[in-house]
Amino acid sequence: MMAVLGVLAVLQYRWSSQVSSANEAQIGANLQSLLMDFHSDFLRQFMGPAVSLQVGPDSGARDDWSDYLQRHREWAFTSSHADLVKNVCLWETSQVSGQRLFRLDIESSQLRVVDPNPTLNPLLEYLQQHSSSLQLALRAWDTALPGASTTPSPILPGGRGDPLTGWQFAPSVPALVHPIVHHRLPSDLTEPPSPQSVDWIVLIFDPTVLQHQVIPELVERYFAPSGKFEYNVAMVSQGEQARSIYSSDPKYGSSDEKTADVIMGIFGPPPQSAEGHLWQTLQNGNATLQRKDWRRFSGPVWFPVIHLSQDRDQNWELILTHRSGSLQSMIAGIRYRNLAVSYAVLLMLGVSMSLVVLASMRAQKLARLQMDFVAAVSHELRTPLSVICSAADNLVDGVVENRQQLARYGTVIRDQSRQLTELVEQILLFAATREGRQVYHVRSLKVADILDAALNNSAGLIEQSNFIVDRRLEPGLPEVLGDLSALSACLQNLIVNAIKYSGENRWLGIRAKLVSATSQKDEVQIAVEDRGMGIEESVLRRIFEPFYRAPAVAEAQIHGTGLGLALAKNIAQAMGGDLTVVSRVGSGSTFTLHLPIAEFDGEPSPLAVSGVTKTN
Repeated sequence: MMAVLGVLAVLQYRWSSQVSSANEAQIGANLQSLLMDFHSDFLRQFMGPAVSLQVGPDSGARDDWSDYLQRHREWAFTSSHADLVKNVCLWETSQVSGQRLFRLDIESSQLRVVDPNPTLNPLLEYLQQHSSSLQLALRAWDTALPGASTTPSPILPGGRGDPLTGWQFAPSVPALVHPIVHHRLPSDLTEPPSPQSVDWIVLIFDPTVLQHQVIPELVERYFAPSGKFEYNVAMVSQGEQARSIYSSDPKYGSSDEKTADVIMGIFGPPPQSAEGHLWQTLQNGNATLQRKDWRRFSGPVWFPVIHLSQDRDQNWELILTHRSGSLQSMIAGIRYRNLAVSYAVLLMLGVSMSLVVLASMRAQKLARLQMDFVAAVSHELRTPLSVICSAADNLVDGVVENRQQLARYGTVIRDQSRQLTELVEQILLFAATREGRQVYHVRSLKVADILDAALNNSAGLIEQSNFIVDRRLEPGLPEVLGDLSALSACLQNLIVNAIKYSGENRWLGIRAKLVSATSQKDEVQIAVEDRGMGIEESVLRRIFEPFYRAPAVAEAQIHGTGLGLALAKNIAQAMGGDLTVVSRVGSGSTFTLHLPIAEFDGEPSPLAVSGVTKTN
C-alpha cells in the first residue's frame, strides 16, 4: 500500500505539471484574445479619422481641400475623441517653387501655410525623399507602351504591395501620412501640377489625449472590467531611448520589459518579415509554436511604420506583468498549492492506512491476550473446582469416617470456594473499572486500617505459604483519601503477587511513610517488597497492561490471570494516586502505592466525580 501511495505521489507530480502547462496555455489564450481586442480598438482610434478623409489613389484628381475639410468635420462631430487629431496638414512637394506645409484650419475653413516644428522636420524630410521614388514609379506607369504583353515592373500607385501609396505611421510624432497624386488647391494654385506630382496629407495626433484619455479608457475596459487590475499594464516606445507612453502603475514602465509576462508589438514588424505572420499563426492555434511565442508577439499589420533616422528601431509595445510578481510565479504558486493539497491528502491517507494497520495489529495482540486470559482463567477455575469435586465425591462415597475428617474436607471446600469467589469478583471488578461503572466512596482513612484490612484478607494465604511479614509504619502518618475496600483490594493484589513470585524466599516487607515534595503535594507511600525472582527491565513498562504476563512467568508455570496489577493500577489512579514499581532481576521487586493526604476542612460533604464519591 505504501508503494501504491508512492506511485500516486509521482503521478500526481506529473499530472500537476500537465495541469500547470494547461493553465498556462489557457491564460495565454485568454491574454492573446484580450490583447488582440485591445489592439483592434486601439488602432481603430487612429484609422477613424484617416478613413473619414477617404484618401485614395485618385484623390488628387477628384478632390480638393474643401472636401477633406468637410469629411474631417463630419468625423469630429460623431467621434468620442475628436481632440485626438491635433492637426490636419498638407506637405506640398509637387511645386517647382519649393515645399510648403499647409495646416487645415477647421474654424475658418481655410488652408494656412505654417512653419514645421522641430518634431515634424524628420518626418517631412523622409516624405520629401520618398516623393521622388513615387514619382518615378508613376512616370514608369504612364510611359508604358499600349498593347504591350507585359506591364512595367514598378508597382501601381495605390497597389496593395506598395507601402508608399497607403497610410503609414510615424510613432515618434505621432502621425499618419498618405500620398496624394494630382492634387489641386482651392484658390492659391499658381501653376498646374505635373501629371506625376505627389503631395502628402499628414494627420498629427495629440500625445496628451492619447496618454490620458484613449489608452487609459481601453486598458480599463479590457484589463480591469471590475475596476481592479490583475496585471500591471504599460505602453512603451522602444528606440535608442525607451520611454513610457502610459502605465497603470507609476512604478511600472519601460524598465520592466525584460521581466514582463507578455509583450505585444502594437504596429507589428515590417510586412516582409516572417514575424509579421506570427499573429495569424497564433490565432489559428498552430501546435508547432513554442510556449514562449505567446509571451512576445506582434499584432496584425494595419499600416507600415515609418522608421526615421533618429529612432530607427522605434516601435510601440504593450507590456503586461502579473501583480503577484510574474505570471510564471502565479502559475507555479497554483501548482504548488495543488501539490500541497494533493500530498496532504495522500499523507492523510498514508497516516490513516498506518493507523488501520496499527489498530489491526493491536486488535490481534489484544485477541491473543484475551485468549491467554481465557486459558489462564479456565486454569484458575479448574484447580479449585477439581478440589471441590474431589472432596464432594469423597463425602458421597463415604470416605469420611469421623467428624475430624469431615471438618477437614469442609475447610478445603470453603477455602477453594472463597478462592473461586475472589477470582470471579476480581474479573467483575476489572470489567466495571474499565467501563467506568465502579463507584468508590472516598473518605479519610488511617494507613494502619488499610494495611490491617489487606493483611486480614490475605492471612490465610500468608499462613499457608509460611511467609514472614515485616511491617513498618512511620510514626504520625496523616490520614489519606481513599475507599477502604478498594485500597485493601489493591494492596491485597500486591501481597498476593509478592507471595507468588518470591520463590523459595519467604519474606514479605510492607513499609508506609510520608513523603514531602516541593513542587507537588505531600503524599503517603505504601511499599510492598519481596526478594523473589524480580522483573526484567524490558518487561516493566508492560506489566500494568491488562491480560499481560511476562514470558519468564509463563515459562515458570506460575498461575495467574494478568489482571491483578492492572486492577491495582486503576484503583490507585481512581483514588487520585498512582502505582509504581522498581525491580531488579534476581533481587526482587518493590511496588509503591502513592496516596494523597486528606485535607478536608469544615463539615463533611459527599462529592461525586467521574464515578468516585468523596465523603469526609
